[in-house]
Formats: sequence, C-alpha cells, structure tokens
Amino acid sequence: MSIITLFLPTWKEQNLSFQNFLFLGISYIVIMIGFGLLYVLLELEGVPILIENGEVFTGDFFDYLFTGIYFSGITLFSVGYGDLSPVGFGRGIALVESWLGYTIPAAFVVKTFLMDKNS
Repeated sequence: MSIITLFLPTWKEQNLSFQNFLFLGISYIVIMIGFGLLYVLLELEGVPILIENGEVFTGDFFDYLFTGIYFSGITLFSVGYGDLSPVGFGRGIALVESWLGYTIPAAFVVKTFLMDKNS
C-alpha cells in the first residue's frame, strides 16, 4: 500500500452516489428532528431535560421547539458547544442520540464501500 492509494483510492464499481448521500442526509435530519421533538415533548410534560447556563430551560412552545432541535443537532453531530446540558432522563436520551451520530457514518461507509452489490 502506498501513500497514493490513501488519497486516490480506486474502486472497481462506483458505489458512491447522490442517492446514498441524500439518504444519509435525510436520515440525519429525521433523527435530529425526532430527538428534538422528544426533548420538546418531555419538557412540555414537565420533565426537566435541558439546562441553560446552570438553570432549567424555560420558555414558550417555540422556544422549546427551536432549542430542542438545536440541542439535538449539536448532540447528533457531537459538537457540544456547552451552552445547553442534559439533565436527568435527558442524559440517557442524549447518550443514545450521540451513539447514533457516531454509528450512522460507519454504517454508511460499510454500505457504500465494503458491501457486495449482489447481496
């Protein structure tokens, strides 16, 4: 194996396609919105999920919605700015979401490059 093969890999078949990237993007969006809505629903039911600047997050429905989706996105993509933190049951939910954020790209790579197209 040479350095050139690391930067210029060659494949016998072209498995990388716009449809695969579109599927990956839609999967991320669905997971992000789904977990965001889960955070919102739990907050609206009175279960504290997020704290902002050391205090339990409060606001109206749209504040919860935008904040829930924002927190979901930064958790899914493992950015974690630190402005919001999960508490209580929210920690477990955030852990599952971050695990999905790590495993989806691995599954995408396996599906795209390592699986035989005939199977």
